[in-house]
Amino acid sequence: MGYSAYTSKYLENEVVSRPKEWLVPLLYEHLLAHLRRAHVQIQQRDIEGKGTSLEKASAIVIELMGALDRDKGGELAQRLAALYAYFGSEILSIGRTLDTGRLEKVIGMVGSLHESWVIAARTQWPAGGGAADVRSASQELR
Repeated sequence: MGYSAYTSKYLENEVVSRPKEWLVPLLYEHLLAHLRRAHVQIQQRDIEGKGTSLEKASAIVIELMGALDRDKGGELAQRLAALYAYFGSEILSIGRTLDTGRLEKVIGMVGSLHESWVIAARTQWPAGGGAADVRSASQELR
């Protein structure tokens, strides 16, 4: 089994082992990882790698948008939808312009949202995020 297969299996186990309250923070963790990777790739002029990282980040934003329950979520869901639309637009623009300043702003916003979701998840499931402790995972992403 190659590295990619092991990574895929690890991620599958990570998702399956987490309580549902920790799935949104997990998506944010991976979104942050792809955005930060794209930042480094832009600085290193790795245009192909940047494209892949931003494509994966966009897919996560689309997943977050699709997960919103607009009926039950009310105003909060509407605000998150607008924010996710902004993230998607910014990611597309950054892919074209390679503007690391804009990317840093998006990373900061996503990081703040991630922290808020972790706090919310801890109120529902205080024991932690499952297979990997969310605190250590989010520290690795910084």
